[in-house]
Amino acid sequence: VLLREVQALTLHRGQYTTSRRTAAVPQLQCTGGTAGCSRVPEVVQCYNKGWDGYDVQWQCKADLENTYRFGQIEVSCEGYDYPDDPYILRGSCSLLFRLELTEEGERKVKNSGSFGSSYYQSRKDSSDSGAGAIVIIVLLALAFGVYKLFLSNQQPQQSFGDSDGFSRPSWQSHQAPPPPGFKSSFT
Repeated sequence: VLLREVQALTLHRGQYTTSRRTAAVPQLQCTGGTAGCSRVPEVVQCYNKGWDGYDVQWQCKADLENTYRFGQIEVSCEGYDYPDDPYILRGSCSLLFRLELTEEGERKVKNSGSFGSSYYQSRKDSSDSGAGAIVIIVLLALAFGVYKLFLSNQQPQQSFGDSDGFSRPSWQSHQAPPPPGFKSSFT
């Protein structure tokens, strides 16, 4: 098929291209973007909007929420006989795309206040990073307090000397059994 004559492509998530000279690849390949790749659409349709003398100009559409949009897109197809062949193998096209947040999506993420939302915020908005560090420090301090209060040994950590001059842990002095998994050869 002559690439310039292809009017529309329908690409599906989870399906692979047909191949003749190269390995098959996924029809839809997300390469990142401000929205990440967690919302890859099920189906994308790309339309031939014209020829610029070098390549076909594509416009791609999908059923996306208002908070997401396509960023950079690139349709690539396998040339039938050689890499730059203007004739392509039918079914060999794939779409590489970036998924970006719209202005509405950026507002929703910023206002959501979720713990992981700082990933989506622009680099200009770094004033909130100090607050995140404070929250982490407070959480670590609380975890340490809980550990000390509930999980650490509540007996005094003192050693009693024996007649042979060696000091042993307090559980050996009281003849209580060691904790599970403790090797008596270790002191």
